[in-house]
Amino acid sequence: MTTHLSPSLSQKLERMRDFYHHRNEPRLSLQAVATMAGRHLSRPVPAELLEKAASGEVRELPRDVADALCDAMGTDRSYLQPGSGLDIDLDQRLRLWIEIRDRGIDHFAARATSVTRDELEELIAHIQTMPLAADDNAKATRG
Repeated sequence: MTTHLSPSLSQKLERMRDFYHHRNEPRLSLQAVATMAGRHLSRPVPAELLEKAASGEVRELPRDVADALCDAMGTDRSYLQPGSGLDIDLDQRLRLWIEIRDRGIDHFAARATSVTRDELEELIAHIQTMPLAADDNAKATRG
């Protein structure tokens, strides 16, 4: 059994940005993410705060900002809460959906209710071995 560690705030922000966009679209800038969160809060969220979090200088966001980020980016609010205990599981699921999207898998069904973290890592690794969608492969060969 592997020990799974909680990702840092910086890693979580990167993962959320990777998760949010559609396949073949660029991920959002930190300024765009701050703007989205600000709309959810009805007040500005400084991009500098997110830049400091992304660099590791800030290790915890104010609760309202963290909740607004999660709401804006379609992520469970527990993901950015320190010590929630759910962040490892949520991170794995985000990684899984990112891989599914990037490989162009149109249908994915999961009915298991008791998948362990190790089993989920195996599933992610298996999906990573699958070829990218045809349009992604064409982009890669063009340069």
